[in-house]
Amino acid sequence: MVLVGAFPATADDAQLEGLPIVRIVCARFNVFDTSDPATSAWFYRAANSLHIRSREDLIRSVLLFAEGDPYHPAVAAESARLLRSLGFMNPVEITARAVEGGVEVTVETHDQWSLQIGAEAGVAGSRSGYGFEIQEENLLGWGKTLTLGWESDVERDTTLVRYQDPNIAGSRWTADLIYEDRSDGSLERVRVERPFYALETTNAWGGWWESEELTVHLWSDGESVVEGRRSSELARGWYGLRLGSTVRSSHRLLLGWDTLQTSQADWIRVDTGAPYPTPEDLDVSGLHLGFEQIADNFEVLHGFRAWSTQEDVGLGPDLRVGVTFSAPAFGGDVDRILFEGEVSVGRHRGGWLLLGDGWLSGRFDEGSPHNVVAGLQLAAAQIGQRGFQVRLLAEASHELDLDRQLTLGADIGLRGWDPDTFDGTGRWVVNGQWRTILARDVLKLFSVGGVVFADAGQTWNPRVGRDTDGVRADAGVGLLFDLSRFSTTNLLRVEIAWPDDGSGPVVILTGSALF
Repeated sequence: MVLVGAFPATADDAQLEGLPIVRIVCARFNVFDTSDPATSAWFYRAANSLHIRSREDLIRSVLLFAEGDPYHPAVAAESARLLRSLGFMNPVEITARAVEGGVEVTVETHDQWSLQIGAEAGVAGSRSGYGFEIQEENLLGWGKTLTLGWESDVERDTTLVRYQDPNIAGSRWTADLIYEDRSDGSLERVRVERPFYALETTNAWGGWWESEELTVHLWSDGESVVEGRRSSELARGWYGLRLGSTVRSSHRLLLGWDTLQTSQADWIRVDTGAPYPTPEDLDVSGLHLGFEQIADNFEVLHGFRAWSTQEDVGLGPDLRVGVTFSAPAFGGDVDRILFEGEVSVGRHRGGWLLLGDGWLSGRFDEGSPHNVVAGLQLAAAQIGQRGFQVRLLAEASHELDLDRQLTLGADIGLRGWDPDTFDGTGRWVVNGQWRTILARDVLKLFSVGGVVFADAGQTWNPRVGRDTDGVRADAGVGLLFDLSRFSTTNLLRVEIAWPDDGSGPVVILTGSALF
């Protein structure tokens, strides 16, 4: 089933376009419909009683229209996307009908279970991680997220406290506060912004500060072979202005000031204890310029990543570029230009979704290019209960910093090998799979699907370990658990892959989607 979110105006919409909104009706539904015999048992009633429904004031504060405004179907569709983007309402439908004096708009929201309590586990071959987390994504029905957690992985143990507010006091201001106490350092972040919350937002501004200290690792054969200490502190203040828009896109200019200090120390070879060349310290301070083009070209899909939820997919073309000019006169260490950019585009043709992304980042230190990384990802997926999915990811670099590498393994998509098995300063991987739904809405809690897949990939110019020495491949099978009742597009993958070298299967358990 495919639903299109960027609707062309129907005859009814054309008649309602521009009429005043007389009233807005919020129809708020709990996690389970207890009037349905399939979800009327005590378990579902108890779950509903423990869940605080999203408050009407929250929903109204997110909408891009109010009573008295003229009705526009495109603005209603964008408001539905904003509500779904909160992550705990799905599906969301906004409809309108003619009434005396204008239009009555109905906003129908269905809450998802927002309180997550329990253990976490991830497995990719010989590498595993685990933890415990309490997260409330819709605190007291006001849309705030509070996370308390502890996790342990191959690199570090981390205790986490995070607070996210997408709509401070019903305003358009947002906040993201993070503190992580790590076994090898810490992370602190404060980010407060009034972003471009809608395509027609005329201006935006904000700032953030971040301080991080950690041990950085370089990998080979899934093991850390080089490590060193890195400390960094970042601050940015910025202002954004919408330059104008066409029928299909909005253009924005960003102006800001960046400061970044990064220091490196104690880099060694883990296996021998011998020194490893220390990566360059950076001291950046200067003007930041950016440009964005955001297209009003979205579709609402079922059956792309998940089967049981609405997924908003932007088809673009979208473009984001940014340049920072740092110099000793501004407080930087040397004349330096940092740059970054990304572009994305998509098409929906005959049951297939086609997506393309490209990115480029790096810097010029006194006119010489450093740490340049260019990447491309192309994907094609059949939409619906079953079908094929294909992905190509490729990245290349130039004068990569000594604390970076482009590895390949199960975490990148070569599922028959442990994460970070193959070293490189360039890589590519191709994934092909066929998946089908096996059972829908089991106990009205989740859906289950099966997948058969094959992968192939390559790295080159290794830094501290071995490359693939040609193309490596694998094949495997797995189960996909669609947990979207609990969180939008939350897909649990349980996969087993056999590499082409006959070394035995690799088991993968992860909550991240590959496509």
